[in-house]
Amino acid sequence: MSVELMFSKVSGFGPGAMIMTLDGELPVEWIESGDYVITRDHGAQRILAIKRSRGIGPDGLPLPAPLHLRPRDSAAPDGLAEPLRLSPHHSVLVASPRVALHFGHNEAMAEIGAMSRRRGPRVELGAPALSYHHIITERHELIMTCGIWAETTGQNMAWMLDVPPAVRRASRIFDAETTTPRMCLTNQEARFLRDLLSPEESLLHLLAA
Repeated sequence: MSVELMFSKVSGFGPGAMIMTLDGELPVEWIESGDYVITRDHGAQRILAIKRSRGIGPDGLPLPAPLHLRPRDSAAPDGLAEPLRLSPHHSVLVASPRVALHFGHNEAMAEIGAMSRRRGPRVELGAPALSYHHIITERHELIMTCGIWAETTGQNMAWMLDVPPAVRRASRIFDAETTTPRMCLTNQEARFLRDLLSPEESLLHLLAA
Protein backbone atom coordinates (compact mmCIF):
# COMPACT_ATOMS: atom_id res chain seq x y z
CA MET A 1 0.00 0.00 0.00
CA SER A 2 1.44 3.38 -1.01
CA VAL A 3 1.75 6.16 1.55
CA GLU A 4 0.96 9.71 0.47
CA LEU A 5 3.69 12.12 1.50
CA MET A 6 2.37 15.13 3.41
CA PHE A 7 3.95 18.53 2.86
CA SER A 8 4.13 21.59 5.07
CA LYS A 9 1.56 24.36 4.58
CA VAL A 10 4.09 27.11 5.30
CA SER A 11 4.13 30.32 3.31
CA GLY A 12 7.32 32.14 2.45
CA PHE A 13 9.59 33.71 -0.15
CA GLY A 14 11.65 31.18 -2.05
CA PRO A 15 15.33 31.22 -3.07
CA GLY A 16 16.46 34.34 -4.90
CA ALA A 17 13.31 36.40 -4.36
CA MET A 18 14.17 40.08 -4.83
CA ILE A 19 12.62 42.26 -2.11
CA MET A 20 12.25 46.03 -2.47
CA THR A 21 13.92 47.79 0.47
CA LEU A 22 15.07 51.32 1.26
CA ASP A 23 18.42 50.26 -0.21
CA GLY A 24 16.80 49.05 -3.44
CA GLU A 25 16.06 45.48 -4.47
CA LEU A 26 17.92 42.89 -2.41
CA PRO A 27 17.89 39.08 -2.52
CA VAL A 28 15.82 37.76 0.37
CA GLU A 29 18.88 35.85 1.57
CA TRP A 30 20.62 39.18 2.27
CA ILE A 31 17.81 40.71 4.30
CA GLU A 32 18.20 40.99 8.06
CA SER A 33 16.22 42.20 11.05
CA GLY A 34 16.30 46.00 11.15
CA ASP A 35 16.17 46.43 7.37
CA TYR A 36 13.27 48.43 5.93
CA VAL A 37 10.97 47.01 3.27
CA ILE A 38 8.63 49.02 1.04
CA THR A 39 4.96 48.26 1.76
CA ARG A 40 1.90 49.04 -0.34
CA ASP A 41 -0.05 50.69 2.48
CA HIS A 42 2.37 52.09 5.08
CA GLY A 43 5.53 53.14 3.25
CA ALA A 44 8.86 51.88 4.55
CA GLN A 45 8.49 49.47 7.47
CA ARG A 46 11.19 47.90 9.62
CA ILE A 47 11.65 44.16 9.66
CA LEU A 48 11.30 42.98 13.26
CA ALA A 49 12.54 39.47 12.51
CA ILE A 50 13.24 37.19 9.60
CA LYS A 51 13.06 33.44 10.04
CA ARG A 52 14.15 30.80 7.56
CA SER A 53 12.87 27.28 6.98
CA ARG A 54 15.30 24.93 5.25
CA GLY A 55 14.13 21.55 4.01
CA ILE A 56 11.65 21.06 6.83
CA GLY A 57 8.93 23.48 7.92
CA PRO A 58 8.33 24.53 11.54
CA ASP A 59 5.50 21.98 11.61
CA GLY A 60 8.04 19.18 11.03
CA LEU A 61 6.87 18.40 7.48
CA PRO A 62 8.92 18.64 4.26
CA LEU A 63 8.67 21.99 2.50
CA PRO A 64 6.44 22.03 -0.61
CA ALA A 65 8.05 22.69 -3.96
CA PRO A 66 7.92 26.40 -4.86
CA LEU A 67 5.78 27.88 -7.57
CA HIS A 68 8.18 29.42 -10.09
CA LEU A 69 6.84 32.49 -11.86
CA ARG A 70 8.56 33.69 -15.02
CA PRO A 71 8.09 37.06 -16.74
CA ARG A 72 7.87 35.45 -20.19
CA ASP A 73 4.72 33.62 -19.11
CA SER A 74 2.79 36.89 -19.37
CA ALA A 75 2.15 39.34 -22.18
CA ALA A 76 1.08 41.97 -19.65
CA PRO A 77 3.14 45.18 -19.99
CA ASP A 78 3.58 45.56 -16.22
CA GLY A 79 3.98 43.15 -13.36
CA LEU A 80 6.55 40.45 -12.75
CA ALA A 81 9.97 41.86 -13.63
CA GLU A 82 12.13 38.78 -13.03
CA PRO A 83 11.78 35.13 -12.01
CA LEU A 84 10.23 34.59 -8.60
CA ARG A 85 9.84 31.52 -6.41
CA LEU A 86 7.14 31.47 -3.74
CA SER A 87 5.67 28.80 -1.54
CA PRO A 88 2.39 27.69 -3.16
CA HIS A 89 0.71 28.73 0.12
CA HIS A 90 2.05 32.30 -0.05
CA SER A 91 -0.62 34.93 -0.69
CA VAL A 92 -0.22 37.64 -3.31
CA LEU A 93 -2.27 40.69 -4.24
CA VAL A 94 -4.88 40.14 -6.94
CA ALA A 95 -6.18 43.20 -8.79
CA SER A 96 -8.43 42.57 -11.77
CA PRO A 97 -11.84 43.78 -12.95
CA ARG A 98 -12.95 40.20 -12.35
CA VAL A 99 -12.26 40.62 -8.61
CA ALA A 100 -14.52 43.67 -8.41
CA LEU A 101 -17.19 42.01 -10.54
CA HIS A 102 -17.43 38.78 -8.58
CA PHE A 103 -16.33 39.75 -5.07
CA GLY A 104 -17.11 43.46 -4.73
CA HIS A 105 -13.52 44.55 -3.98
CA ASN A 106 -10.96 46.16 -6.27
CA GLU A 107 -8.19 44.10 -4.69
CA ALA A 108 -7.95 40.81 -2.81
CA MET A 109 -5.34 38.34 -1.60
CA ALA A 110 -5.07 34.72 -2.70
CA GLU A 111 -2.65 31.83 -2.38
CA ILE A 112 -0.47 31.74 -5.47
CA GLY A 113 -0.71 27.97 -5.74
CA ALA A 114 -4.52 28.02 -5.87
CA MET A 115 -4.42 30.25 -8.96
CA SER A 116 -1.87 28.19 -10.87
CA ARG A 117 -2.92 25.90 -13.71
CA ARG A 118 -0.03 23.61 -12.84
CA ARG A 119 -1.15 20.39 -11.16
CA GLY A 120 2.23 19.33 -9.84
CA PRO A 121 5.68 20.71 -9.05
CA ARG A 122 8.07 21.54 -11.86
CA VAL A 123 11.47 19.93 -11.40
CA GLU A 124 14.22 22.54 -11.73
CA LEU A 125 17.62 21.09 -12.47
CA GLY A 126 20.34 23.04 -10.73
CA ALA A 127 17.88 25.08 -8.64
CA PRO A 128 19.11 26.45 -5.30
CA ALA A 129 18.52 24.36 -2.19
CA LEU A 130 14.93 24.81 -1.07
CA SER A 131 14.37 27.30 1.69
CA TYR A 132 11.57 29.69 2.57
CA HIS A 133 12.05 33.09 4.19
CA HIS A 134 9.47 34.53 6.60
CA ILE A 135 9.52 38.32 7.02
CA ILE A 136 7.88 39.64 10.20
CA THR A 137 6.88 43.31 10.38
CA GLU A 138 4.72 45.31 12.77
CA ARG A 139 1.62 44.57 10.69
CA HIS A 140 0.65 41.97 8.14
CA GLU A 141 1.76 43.90 5.04
CA LEU A 142 2.02 43.68 1.27
CA ILE A 143 5.58 44.22 0.01
CA MET A 144 7.07 44.50 -3.46
CA THR A 145 8.93 41.48 -4.78
CA CYS A 146 10.10 41.16 -8.38
CA GLY A 147 7.44 43.64 -9.50
CA ILE A 148 4.37 42.20 -7.76
CA TRP A 149 2.92 42.56 -4.26
CA ALA A 150 3.16 39.63 -1.85
CA GLU A 151 2.40 39.25 1.85
CA THR A 152 4.75 39.41 4.79
CA THR A 153 4.23 36.78 7.46
CA GLY A 154 0.62 36.59 8.61
CA GLN A 155 -0.82 35.48 11.92
CA ASN A 156 -1.21 31.75 11.29
CA MET A 157 2.31 31.42 9.94
CA ALA A 158 3.81 33.66 12.65
CA TRP A 159 2.56 31.46 15.47
CA MET A 160 4.38 28.50 13.91
CA LEU A 161 7.73 30.28 14.14
CA ASP A 162 10.12 30.47 17.06
CA VAL A 163 10.43 34.23 17.61
CA PRO A 164 11.63 36.11 20.71
CA PRO A 165 9.01 37.46 23.16
CA ALA A 166 10.08 41.02 22.31
CA VAL A 167 9.07 40.47 18.68
CA ARG A 168 5.70 39.04 19.74
CA ARG A 169 5.07 42.16 21.80
CA ALA A 170 6.16 44.53 19.03
CA SER A 171 4.19 42.98 16.16
CA ARG A 172 0.43 43.31 15.86
CA ILE A 173 0.20 40.08 13.89
CA PHE A 174 0.24 38.14 17.16
CA ASP A 175 -2.89 39.98 18.40
CA ALA A 176 -6.16 38.07 18.23
CA GLU A 177 -7.93 40.96 16.48
CA THR A 178 -5.30 41.46 13.76
CA THR A 179 -6.54 41.78 10.18
CA THR A 180 -5.14 40.92 6.77
CA PRO A 181 -4.16 43.74 4.37
CA ARG A 182 -7.01 42.81 2.00
CA MET A 183 -9.91 40.40 1.92
CA CYS A 184 -8.65 36.84 1.41
CA LEU A 185 -10.14 34.64 -1.27
CA THR A 186 -10.66 30.99 -0.46
CA ASN A 187 -8.76 28.52 -2.63
CA GLN A 188 -12.02 27.68 -4.35
CA GLU A 189 -12.62 31.37 -5.15
CA ALA A 190 -9.05 31.74 -6.39
CA ARG A 191 -9.47 28.75 -8.71
CA PHE A 192 -12.72 30.28 -9.97
CA LEU A 193 -10.80 33.42 -11.00
CA ARG A 194 -8.11 31.30 -12.64
CA ASP A 195 -10.70 29.43 -14.68
CA LEU A 196 -12.02 32.74 -16.05
CA LEU A 197 -8.67 33.42 -17.76
CA SER A 198 -8.51 32.92 -21.50
CA PRO A 199 -6.01 30.41 -22.94
CA GLU A 200 -3.78 33.35 -23.92
CA GLU A 201 -3.63 34.68 -20.33
CA SER A 202 -1.61 33.42 -17.38
CA LEU A 203 -2.18 33.96 -13.69
CA LEU A 204 0.20 36.93 -13.91
CA HIS A 205 -2.64 38.84 -15.56
CA LEU A 206 -4.41 38.69 -12.18
CA LEU A 207 -1.53 40.01 -10.09
CA ALA A 208 -1.21 43.64 -9.05
CA ALA A 209 1.89 45.49 -10.22
